[in-house]
Amino acid sequence: MKRKWGLVRIGILSFFGALLLSIALATPSQAHWADLAVANVEVGNTTTHITLTFPTGLVATADDNRNGTLSPAEVRAHQTELTTFLGDRVYLTDGNGDRGTLTISPSDTTVLPPDQQVTAGTHSTLKLSYNWLKPVQGLTLHYDLFLPGVPTARCLTTINTPGQTQSVIFSPESKEAALMQNAPWYFAGGIPLAIAGCFVWGAMHAMSPGHGKTIVGAYLVGAHATPQHAVFLGLTTTITHTAGVFALGLGTLFFSQYVLPERLYPWLSFISGLIVVDIGLRQLISRLRQNRVAAKAARSHQHDDHSHSHAHEPSEHIHDAAHIHAQAAPHTHTHAEQAHDHSDHSHDRTGHSQPHEHPQLHTHDHGDGHIHSHVTPGSDGTPVTWRSLLALGVSGGMVPCPSALVMLLSAIALGRVGFGLLMVLVFSLGLAGTLTALGLMLVSARHLFERMPTNVRLARLVPAVSALVITLLGVGISTQAVMQIGLFKPFGTFG
Repeated sequence: MKRKWGLVRIGILSFFGALLLSIALATPSQAHWADLAVANVEVGNTTTHITLTFPTGLVATADDNRNGTLSPAEVRAHQTELTTFLGDRVYLTDGNGDRGTLTISPSDTTVLPPDQQVTAGTHSTLKLSYNWLKPVQGLTLHYDLFLPGVPTARCLTTINTPGQTQSVIFSPESKEAALMQNAPWYFAGGIPLAIAGCFVWGAMHAMSPGHGKTIVGAYLVGAHATPQHAVFLGLTTTITHTAGVFALGLGTLFFSQYVLPERLYPWLSFISGLIVVDIGLRQLISRLRQNRVAAKAARSHQHDDHSHSHAHEPSEHIHDAAHIHAQAAPHTHTHAEQAHDHSDHSHDRTGHSQPHEHPQLHTHDHGDGHIHSHVTPGSDGTPVTWRSLLALGVSGGMVPCPSALVMLLSAIALGRVGFGLLMVLVFSLGLAGTLTALGLMLVSARHLFERMPTNVRLARLVPAVSALVITLLGVGISTQAVMQIGLFKPFGTFG
């Protein structure tokens, strides 16, 4: 049994070690701005122009001289292939679902942000023109031009229509956007629908990878949290996330010429990762220390296996078990029957003849090879504290979702600051609602498992393993952020 459990522990550690290494050794393309494409859209009645700056590697076959940038001559030489390739991935449809006729031409203008005008060797810029025979309404832009296998790829898009500006971020998960044309951005009865949509969007967005779901789950289960703790954690995440989006969004408006939001995200992730590591290490050290104390006390204060009987009226019963006592809080047995003797101490009618202690992790052997444990919050010596919950909630919500930021900036660009703030708040509520529901489910499931017979050593190790998971995830978050910042390169890269 010990050998089997040892193999299980090795397997658990190997899994999380591999997970950490996969994060630490991720290729730089997954975190580098070269994954970025930028588009500027000018919408007209019958013609819409898109100036697109994108990674040249996506059309490497057209780069004849292999310098990483398409020249005007190369664009003209491969115009047919480029039109077919881009036409299938970047296209506009009108209200009837009809596509505009695409024409591609070279462009000397890049639309990358000012501090990223280093496109030589990485990016190319083309002008895509879409034409219709008559004025169109209800245009929708479809964008699916991403580096394969890179979930972090993004296209920052600015859409200009007469008197209106729209900001959109396309991603592998979000590939379509409706263009606003000659109509107010809101409509009668549309505000409640927009608010409801933001809530649902936030709730669904929380189910995508990230958002600290694994960290929150490991903490709530390992720390023996209550439903109140799960709700508090969700509210903390909501408030922090909303405040972070507000601060970053307003800061972007005032300081966009000095620093881009994309430059701030890695630093926020790094700080968040450090907070998670601190929480995990504190929990891990405390739980390992408590496990050692409990194991030592159990060895030094264990009674001999014995069988004893109580005389009862009108019947009697037999106890046949290894009655284990270990040092912790004072605890006494009271018997209403006749006194009886243990091998090294006695019980009387009112209690033990001399007091001794039991741990809060109190176990009973049912004689069937299983030990039933009653684990209470904080039984591992690390009770759930509001301070630790607050720190975890802040770390989970301090990195704003790009989707929420774009939503706020789009509303500000349209002069609807108040409504933009409201949408971000509702989005955050949907996000936190999913995380809170997940936390409540985990807490409820933990109570069900605690009622089941389990191995006492396994019960003691679960909190420590959960703390280890939190620590490793925090290290992974920080390591990935450091690579995005560019402080060091992962193993296996040169130059």
